[in-house]
Amino acid sequence: MKPKDFVAGLRENVIDENISIYKNLFSNTSIEKVTDQYWKNVLALFQSLPSEQQAVFFELIRQTMIDTTSNILGILDGVSTLNGANDKFALTYGKSQETLTGDLQSLFLAEEETI
Repeated sequence: MKPKDFVAGLRENVIDENISIYKNLFSNTSIEKVTDQYWKNVLALFQSLPSEQQAVFFELIRQTMIDTTSNILGILDGVSTLNGANDKFALTYGKSQETLTGDLQSLFLAEEETI
């Protein structure tokens, strides 16, 4: 697996699939059947929004996922620091232990810009 394939997989599996799950949950969950108070509060907020604002709500969730993934990749790449970590991180793949880290954050953000 090449670094570009890894970030494409992250975008598809973490960002695209999860935003689809969120859209489904928020659009198809009956608040009367929810028992968790946190989920009930968030669902009530969502349902109180006009449809245009519901779309913005999902854009916010998507951007939060993008920012979080980018920050994690920046730590793995060594671009950002993690308190208490004095050594470099290395993400490897496969039997050959091919190193993927080094440019993951840039590749991920570049891929997001093309969408």
